[in-house]
Amino acid sequence: MTWFDDLPEGPTEWDRMHAAHPEALSAMARLYFAAWEDSDPVLLELARLRMATLLRFDDEHRHRSRAAREAGLSEEKAAAVGSWPTSPLFSDAERSCLALVEQFALDASAVTDEQVSAVAAHLGDDGCYVFVEAVSAIETFQRACLTMGITTTPGVDRLVELGHPRSTEQEETS
Repeated sequence: MTWFDDLPEGPTEWDRMHAAHPEALSAMARLYFAAWEDSDPVLLELARLRMATLLRFDDEHRHRSRAAREAGLSEEKAAAVGSWPTSPLFSDAERSCLALVEQFALDASAVTDEQVSAVAAHLGDDGCYVFVEAVSAIETFQRACLTMGITTTPGVDRLVELGHPRSTEQEETS
């Protein structure tokens, strides 16, 4: 339960907070949209789920990205993200990305050159940069929610939709 008093009604705490503070939470949704727009949806979904586990943001496990499912992410692999180092379900690229995600969540300043190089070996330099930026957006979203006491969210697909520039334009003209 969020520690903010007198929030409007809504289906999730995030929706209630968004209704009370639309500018701030719309900015967060735009950041989330940008993260998902240019990233590999399977890698990002695995990163989102692993980050949620590390930060103990349980609600994030209720949701699955439609784009990741359409790109081939199985529920079996999503459920096994905690055993990524040893599970045969994960590719070398996924392992490299998840190693970076774990270090990023624990201490972003301690991400090593070797971890970045391992991700870049699979995604290229530009792909690595996009991935790290997207992981940063996911972490920012999850930590902000946890800090504000937001324990229920509308899910990744709805957040991406809310952050889409057309969604923002429609809100402004309404």
